[in-house]
Amino acid sequence: MKKVYLELLRIIAIFFVLFNHTRSLGYSLYANTDQPFSYWGSLTLSILCKVAVPVFFMVSGAVLLGRQESLGDLFRKRVLRFLIVILLFTFLQYCRIVRVHPENGFQIGTWLLYCYCGNIIEPYWFLKSYLSMLLILPFLRIMAEGMRERDYKYLFGIGAFTTAVGLVRIYTGYALNLTFPFHGDILLYPLTGYFLANKMQDGRLGFLRDKRITGALFAGVLALAVLQADLYFKTKGNYTEDFHTVFVWILAGLLFLFVKEIRIRGDRPRKMILAMGSCTFGVYLIEDVVRNQLQGMVPFLSSYMNPLLACILFVVACTAAAMTVIYLVKKIPYIDRLI
Repeated sequence: MKKVYLELLRIIAIFFVLFNHTRSLGYSLYANTDQPFSYWGSLTLSILCKVAVPVFFMVSGAVLLGRQESLGDLFRKRVLRFLIVILLFTFLQYCRIVRVHPENGFQIGTWLLYCYCGNIIEPYWFLKSYLSMLLILPFLRIMAEGMRERDYKYLFGIGAFTTAVGLVRIYTGYALNLTFPFHGDILLYPLTGYFLANKMQDGRLGFLRDKRITGALFAGVLALAVLQADLYFKTKGNYTEDFHTVFVWILAGLLFLFVKEIRIRGDRPRKMILAMGSCTFGVYLIEDVVRNQLQGMVPFLSSYMNPLLACILFVVACTAAAMTVIYLVKKIPYIDRLI
């Protein structure tokens, strides 16, 4: 049975995905504006939106790592489904390219190369990263079940160390020649999501069950990231996105805990969240098309309101439109199990 807070996290994450892809319309507005609201607002949201992919992987870890299934079931139910998604939606995106540039025609080899590389459009890198997580899922499940709380604390300690190392590199220009044997998207975030959803007890970390505390910590870490970015920009005279990711694992974890403690009352809101959450993967697959169709909204709305507010309304409209399309498409037999 689906948990409402996990679906709510998916909805929040997909909104951040769309904002992350607005580029100069909103995401990087801070780099070319003198308006205080647009500067601080876009800088804050551009850092905050980076939690989107970590949250998706954390939700997947919370849902998948505790399940028992054979390798055959894993490949039939998950890996094969994802391969079909990659083939199908890369085909649709390639058809868009051929329609705009018909001189080259449709080449099956080119389509298959796009499927292999995963770079037909920028957002589709996520599909290959998620596929990688599915392929090592059996090992992740063994780790998740075997790890005790102190093991997870050690994992988070490594995450904290990498944050510190990242800050040193930003300020000094020197990187530590040390590689940790894990990849955030396919190891750290799924394990973190599983721990926060299923294994965190009322011990030393029990205080994080209070959403007032997690909310305050979340706001504090976000403010720290934003203020450091602002200070760097003003002292160095140039913009870097390093601050957008150096605290991302902390922000994603605190957001996960905060949303987990939100209580949704009433059947109608719960059903709406569950329905919207089930559409988020499909929205990810088509949001590039929807954004391109609706991006004319931003200059139009900007003539009546602050550019950042115009961009936020644009993202809301794109999210709603894409979810409506996916909700209707999922009524088609089999498609509902595919996306």
